[in-house]
Amino acid sequence: MDEWQHSLTESMNYSVRQIDSFFAMKGSNRYEDARAQGRISLGWEPRTRDMSDVDLRFKVRVRLPALEDRVDLLLSDDENYEQDTTLKAARQPIERRRRNTTIALRYRSSEDARLSHRIGTGRRGQVYVKSRYDDMAAYSERLALFYDAEAYLYTRDHFGAEVGATMQYISDHDHVFRFNHRFYYRDRSEDWIWQHEGQYLQPVNDHTAMIYTLFTEGGSRPDYRLNEVYLSSKWRSNPTRDWLFYEVEPFVIFLRDEDFKPSYGVVMRIEVYYGSPR
Repeated sequence: MDEWQHSLTESMNYSVRQIDSFFAMKGSNRYEDARAQGRISLGWEPRTRDMSDVDLRFKVRVRLPALEDRVDLLLSDDENYEQDTTLKAARQPIERRRRNTTIALRYRSSEDARLSHRIGTGRRGQVYVKSRYDDMAAYSERLALFYDAEAYLYTRDHFGAEVGATMQYISDHDHVFRFNHRFYYRDRSEDWIWQHEGQYLQPVNDHTAMIYTLFTEGGSRPDYRLNEVYLSSKWRSNPTRDWLFYEVEPFVIFLRDEDFKPSYGVVMRIEVYYGSPR
């Protein structure tokens, strides 16, 4: 298993060095420091009324030192590289449209810049440009606010924007409480979607944690209303390798499309990381 993961990492690094060499100035060998990092996740998400839901996710980030580490190459199954999405059954139309293979170049004026700009392709083959700002405010060693805002333009879906904020508190026993809020605006349909989520992360030992989630989502059309609710309890562990994670997540979901009748299920997922340690 270690040899396979090492071979995957070396193969990805070789490929990105070839890409970065195109940008290198004559006589410079900075492209030899190009590295890739990312993850591959495969999950089975059976639930009542749908026993065959399979979900494949991948994220690849390539740092390009030949461009002074100001440009990253991003490849993902989702246009939003920074955020993890929820289980497949819970994705409303706005999320399902975002679940398209995306490749993009991201520019930042410096490695720690809060503002970034991106150009790429995704969402049913559309070309898009996006600007994103993210930052955080630490009120103490245990309490912090993370916030971000995005604006983007697609060739067919036109203008869109979103804003999000997460309040996080870490207890004396390293238990983590998170409250996430996010709002999306869609110019093409002139509506917006809201998401609210509460999470409680409980460490079990050095390799295992439990994550409890309550998630709600709704929209503004035809009126301000709730479209889905789900509750889950996730067991996440990497008992054998730092780069190999296992997840088991029982859940119950209520969807407006299913008249809010409860649908019970469980997510079983395996996740592999490569490149820089996470």
